[in-house]
Amino acid sequence: MMPSRPATRRSRHVECVHSDRPKRSGALTHAWLTAMIGRPSARKVQHLDEVQAHRPRSLSAAAVICLGLCGASQALAETAASDTGSFASPEDTTKRVASSHQAKEQDWLFESSGLEGFYQSLDDWRADTYKSTGLKLGAFHSTLFQAASNSLPGQDDTGVATITGLYGTWDVVEKGKPHAGQISFGIEARWGYGSNLTPSELGTIGIGSATGTSDPYGETDPNVVLREAFWHQGGPENGWNYRIGKITPDRMLTSSKYGDPVSMFLPVGSQGSPTIGFPDSGLGGAVGWFLSERYKAGVIVSDANGDRTSLGDIGEGNFFSAFELQARLMPLSDDAPFSTLTVWHTDGTDDPSNALDSSTGASGWGYFVKLEQEFSKDAKNIGAFRYGKSFDGAAAYKEQASIRYIRVDPPDPFGVQDDRFGIAASWVDPLFNPFDRNEWGFDTFYRMNLFKKVEASLAYQVIFDPTFNPAEDSVQVFSFRLTQFF
Repeated sequence: MMPSRPATRRSRHVECVHSDRPKRSGALTHAWLTAMIGRPSARKVQHLDEVQAHRPRSLSAAAVICLGLCGASQALAETAASDTGSFASPEDTTKRVASSHQAKEQDWLFESSGLEGFYQSLDDWRADTYKSTGLKLGAFHSTLFQAASNSLPGQDDTGVATITGLYGTWDVVEKGKPHAGQISFGIEARWGYGSNLTPSELGTIGIGSATGTSDPYGETDPNVVLREAFWHQGGPENGWNYRIGKITPDRMLTSSKYGDPVSMFLPVGSQGSPTIGFPDSGLGGAVGWFLSERYKAGVIVSDANGDRTSLGDIGEGNFFSAFELQARLMPLSDDAPFSTLTVWHTDGTDDPSNALDSSTGASGWGYFVKLEQEFSKDAKNIGAFRYGKSFDGAAAYKEQASIRYIRVDPPDPFGVQDDRFGIAASWVDPLFNPFDRNEWGFDTFYRMNLFKKVEASLAYQVIFDPTFNPAEDSVQVFSFRLTQFF
């Protein structure tokens, strides 16, 4: 039961989006609510009944239905993998596997976790497996705990959830070469604990926020899904790459290696792009061109009925398509980030209940601009401005803007290298806005290498004028995140 981001899953009923008053209620409203948060496991149905029974009168049924929609989220960023790589976010299969196999030396706060022998055995096994079969594997495990200063009446003010991912690439053709043909797959599990809210639910039904408090930390039903499975070939050395199969559009557009929600910024408002009407994972294809070291371009076409738990309904003939241009505008180092311009269109879905992620099911278009610039030649100070706008009611947000600063390896009293610090301000105008409250806020995080392959993060967020909570002028959220990579 979750909004899943990159992946969240949410209800997208046209009446919810385009009318001032809900036209249905009762059992059907409950069904929409559960669909909006995600397909609930049996143990949480009772909790949803309690949510319905205790929600404040000032929060209309339509607002409750649309909380998850307006908490839409998506495109993440490239991980430590080179920023000259393919169009892909850090949660993308190819990036997770690449980051798991990096040999980069790092310091950590505690010298030993007791798992060094296990890590070495795992690395040796993976090296032998790749040598003999061409298969590379990577994985991560991440848990997030959040607590809010206040919540809607009758709602929890805390949330906790865990995400685990297993990713693989199998070199089928020309193993180890730049133009190797690969079969890539990503299996993900997301779950909550008991009747407690997940962080994704805390941000929406808990405190009534349109920006949300986290992106992917929710619960899916089933808990384990085959998120991606596609054929991939090419790279910067070839000047092109492509993929075809079950793909995730929001993991390939507006990417930034400084925005991974399991490692850096959490709120959708500062790291997501819900002004793009992204469908969920589904059948489709993407082609990228590496025009030079400073310029890249790409095209994506994917099933508008995408559904990570199935193959969607590509036979309906409705598609999401996008073109993106990426450029290093004023590079100061070889690792300079890319700015992006994305133009997209969606045919929508014939059945609005098939619209997932940040799609509403309506046909429309929009654009998204991300300007990202390093401020020093050591590539340790990075600023970013992000702005998006959608048209024709096709995306969860009508408009959004954010500005953020990231410091790589900030000075710290422990002398630990490769930490991350970030601070951001964001503003959103959600498509459904019954109380005419455009939401804005600030968030910050500090991430450190606690042990080898283990990151710990502390984060703070303050939300002003939460869209669906007119009784509050502001809500504070405190977060602790623990992530382990394998």
